[in-house]
Amino acid sequence: MIIAHLSDLHIRPQDAPRAFGRIDTNEHARRAFRKVMSHDPRPDMLIITGDLTDCGRIEEYEILREMLKEIAVPVHLIVGNHDIRENFRQVFPQHSCSADIGPFVQFAHEHAPLRVIGLDTVIAGEGRGGLCSQRLHWLRAQLQRSPKMPTLLAMHHGPFQVGNAFLDSVRLVEGARELKAIVKANPQIVRVLCGHHHRSIDCVWSGVLTSVGPAIANALHFELGPSRSVRAIAEPPAFKMHVWLPDEGLVSHTVFLGDFGGPFEAVPDPAYPAMQSFMQLIQ
Repeated sequence: MIIAHLSDLHIRPQDAPRAFGRIDTNEHARRAFRKVMSHDPRPDMLIITGDLTDCGRIEEYEILREMLKEIAVPVHLIVGNHDIRENFRQVFPQHSCSADIGPFVQFAHEHAPLRVIGLDTVIAGEGRGGLCSQRLHWLRAQLQRSPKMPTLLAMHHGPFQVGNAFLDSVRLVEGARELKAIVKANPQIVRVLCGHHHRSIDCVWSGVLTSVGPAIANALHFELGPSRSVRAIAEPPAFKMHVWLPDEGLVSHTVFLGDFGGPFEAVPDPAYPAMQSFMQLIQ
């Protein structure tokens, strides 16, 4: 089982200026989708953890819908703080969730041997995230239905502090304590996948590795401490490729977008002490 995990596409209208005057986020998304589909072996599913669009416009979702026509595997979409639920539902009715969760965009799907549960952490009009009692109740009920099936939780806002004052102020705030207790009480949860911070960040949170995926649109400059500045940096876009291995669990790899040269043979120097063993391994 291979899972491509993308985040923070920030799709913009066709005639919109480049993000920050320099970044073509739509082209980044197209390149990412091509990279996913050209991988051999092909991933079994694609999860995008929010900020699908830049401003939640109908046109932006329509552009994304056209891009996703190239994806020949199941796609699971999660909304972020840049998204607008009503517009998302209008363009992606097939991605709407069951009727028992009201206006929220949440889902639970089985892809043996894994189960994927998507959570809606959006607080309309705010950058920080939250999970109200209705969303948390729904999650508890879903987990009770398959208590032994390895489960991924996917959501936009990361639930843990990262050491940057601005990012910590816009993490999952409301409902984070309750979610932490739910994760601890459900050992079938093997990973929590997030986005939002535009950097690759990992934390063992409530006993489970919780992974913030890098952004497709752009990276944010790496800063720790009290700074509340928000600065982009021209690091290459990236995404995660998660591989389920029965003896190990979920193993994660980072895939960068760009032409870096190669691939080329990486044969060690002849003086390498384990050269003979290396040559036997690659034959």
